Amino acid sequence: MKQAFLFLFLSLLMGSLVVFKIASLQADTADTAGAQESTSETIKTPFAEGCNKCHGDEASYKEWTQAGHSHALVNLLEGPYEVQTSCLSCHSSGYTTFAEQGIPGHPYNEKTAVNAVACSSCHSHASKEEHLLVMPAKKLCVTCHKMDCGCAGAGIVHQSQAEMFLGREGAGVKRMPSPHVRAMKKRCVHCHMAKNDPKKDDKEPVVKHGGHTFKADFSTCSSAGCHDSADNDMAVKLPLYRAEIEAKMKEVKTMLDNAADKTSQAYKDAKLNYDMVKGDSGYGLHNIPYARALLEHSLSLKPQLNPAENQ
Repeated sequence: MKQAFLFLFLSLLMGSLVVFKIASLQADTADTAGAQESTSETIKTPFAEGCNKCHGDEASYKEWTQAGHSHALVNLLEGPYEVQTSCLSCHSSGYTTFAEQGIPGHPYNEKTAVNAVACSSCHSHASKEEHLLVMPAKKLCVTCHKMDCGCAGAGIVHQSQAEMFLGREGAGVKRMPSPHVRAMKKRCVHCHMAKNDPKKDDKEPVVKHGGHTFKADFSTCSSAGCHDSADNDMAVKLPLYRAEIEAKMKEVKTMLDNAADKTSQAYKDAKLNYDMVKGDSGYGLHNIPYARALLEHSLSLKPQLNPAENQ
């Protein structure tokens, strides 16, 4: 009788502990949910950021919701490439922390990831850098915006902003850094986070360009005092540059499509240059002279790629 009573008591005790453990996990999950509004409402997970709890009403957070970064995870999962867990290192905030430290019973992978490129990709309360950045601004963006991530597959240029801006890694073209490299000490943020014209007094608290939208507004070219003369009207020049680069890209694409031997070194070099300009996502606007040189070198290889046309 005593043994039966003891068994019943222990069973009730173990059941209570299990219920308590589950309740605790759910409470912890609820506390951390919320990097993306849809996440906090529909998914309970220990991975979600909770930055919007304190910063959701701030201009920077509202600007971020307009940024491409806020769609980075969706773009990865619904994109054209085969998804690998390592892709999350750039496409999802918290990957490094969760993958390295781990949460028992909760593996972090492309199926469980919920954060886009959110606050913790750039900021940390433990940081001693300006604006609590996880590293100096000039180094931060290029940790992801570069072409050697390898996630898209061997030989596929996923992004190439860093290489284009610094003017390197192309085939058959000497190193050619953008003229902006010297002028922009903080590199990418100089243009991509610049807000409205500082000479104006009607600045909106939540902007549509610059800030945490990271959308470059070319009015910065003149407001920064670099291109402010009538001869340097970038609003007129930039569309002309883009049209020139697009025309050259179209010509190179046709040449590559018609190449007789797509395994030759000439083809690989021509395609690398084309992919670098395309992967820049700005049609060479990060370094127009270099983009022009890359495409012109590709076109110079046409006799090797299409020998029949020269007979």
